[in-house]
This record gives sequence, structure tokens and C-alpha cells, in this order.
Amino acid sequence: MACVHDRCLTKQSPAPKQAGRHWFGYLSVLAASALFGSVFTVAKVPLETVDPLALAAVIYVISGISLIPFARASFRLKSRRELRYMVAVTGFGALAAPMLLLYGLQATSASDASILTNGEVLFTIILSSLFFGERPKGRLGMAAVGIVIIGLFIATTNMELSDTILQFNAGNILILASMLMWAIDNNISRRLLTFSDISPAKIAMLKSLFGGLVMLGVTVAAGRWGAIADLELNMWLIVAGLAVSGFGAALLFFLQGIKHIGTIKTMSVFSTTPIFGIAIAALVLGETITLFQGVATGMIIAGILLLSRR
Repeated sequence: MACVHDRCLTKQSPAPKQAGRHWFGYLSVLAASALFGSVFTVAKVPLETVDPLALAAVIYVISGISLIPFARASFRLKSRRELRYMVAVTGFGALAAPMLLLYGLQATSASDASILTNGEVLFTIILSSLFFGERPKGRLGMAAVGIVIIGLFIATTNMELSDTILQFNAGNILILASMLMWAIDNNISRRLLTFSDISPAKIAMLKSLFGGLVMLGVTVAAGRWGAIADLELNMWLIVAGLAVSGFGAALLFFLQGIKHIGTIKTMSVFSTTPIFGIAIAALVLGETITLFQGVATGMIIAGILLLSRR
């Protein structure tokens, strides 16, 4: 996911006429959390037969096309500077991130992947502190960062010991790497909006569509298109639903949250994604949450809520 605007620094209370917009913002982010949380379970189905690169390509092309009506703008950019930033957000957020996510999801459980999505929140805050000066406040802020890091460590390893060191699941590492790519995307997108009047929906549409087309070209060149071409209609419907709801609609709802309640509050509410992800994985795939997964989820959400306090 990509967060692209920040209105969280003001301490003024919202006017009564704005209260409805704030509620809409919170509900939008909850919807985004539920939809994105479903990705880890739904994507497991096509990943059984489809190469992750090919699946990412198709998902992002469909997602980009579905966002065109909401962008309400042309494909033209106003300056070379905008173009450079769009190339960057596409590279990180619509190429590297989805490929790492789907390759990682092949090698880990949907529950673990759901928990690790909150790595994006932590990485976004860390990068924002480095490049925008928004550092965690005081000892409580630093302690919150530590809590999230420990939670991510527990989720990544599930505290399984080898003869010498903790065993890191390769799939979990790839999931965390994808969250780092999206965090970089978040901060670059935010910088883009500080000097440009480009809309968040246009950013989402352009990067999804062009990122998907690039991955599609690589897929064909690498000879990995066969599994996609042989998919039956019911599987195409699953992939299309995943693209439109899990990526396209989730991103639109997420951006609405950013617009109405600001980045910090949006990321706080979005930290509920693992709850939806774990619940869906349990209902659909029959996955059970372990003690360490439960502890990790609680620590990560608690840490992020502490970080979000003003």
C-alpha cells in the first residue's frame, strides 16, 4: 500500500461539519484493512499453479485499469520532475513490492504474512523520521519502536530454534522486504505531493498500470506466461477479484483515509490488517494462530498505537 499525504500534524479539533468526513475516513481505512487482509488468503489459490511474477503482472494491470475511472485525469505528467518521482514510486511500489510479496507468500503462511504487513507502518515511520524529521516522541516513542521490532522478529522467526541460531523463514523475510519497498514508495509519493498537484488516485493508477505492464513484459520475455494462459474461467475470476478488491479498492479506501484523517491515524487503523488477515486465513484455509503469532500481533499493534499518540 502507498500513503501519500500528511495532515496529522495539526492539533485543532475538527469542526462539527467535518465530523462526518472523519468517520468516513476511519471506515474507509477499516475497509482497506479488511480488503488487503484478504489478499494473503485469496492469493494462495492462484499461487499454487501460477508463477508469482506472472500473477503480480496480471493483478497490477487489472488493478491499474480498474482505477482509471477514479483518477479522472489524463496519463500526462506536467514536468520531468514528476516523471522521475513516478518512475521511482512505480519501481518500488508496483514492481519490487508486489513481486517480493507474492514470492514470499509462496513460502510462508497467510497468517504470518498478515502479521508482517505492519512492517510497512514501522518502516514508513522510520523513513519519515530520517527524511522528514518526524521522529518518535521521547522515550515512549523509542520504546514503541522497540516493541514493534521485537514483535516483527517474533513473527519472522516464530521463535523456532536451530542448532545454533534462530531460524528465519525465507518467505517471511521476503514479505518484510516487500513492506520496506512500500514504505519507500509511501515517502517518495508524499514528497511528490509536496510540490505537485497530481491526485493520489492518478498516482495509484499510473504506477499500478505501468508497473503491471513492465512485469507483464518481463513475464513474457522469461517464458512464464504459460500458466496464466491456461487458467480456467473460475480462476480468472479469482485473480480479477483479487486485483480489483485486494489491491485496487483497498488502495482507494486507503487514500480516502489519508485524505480525511491524515497519515498517522490512517496507519494506526491500518495496523488492524493482521486481525482481518488471520481471521480470513482461519476461516478459509483452516490455519490456526500460534501463541507466538498472537503475542507478535499484540506487540506490533500496541507499539504502532503508541507511536501514533501525539
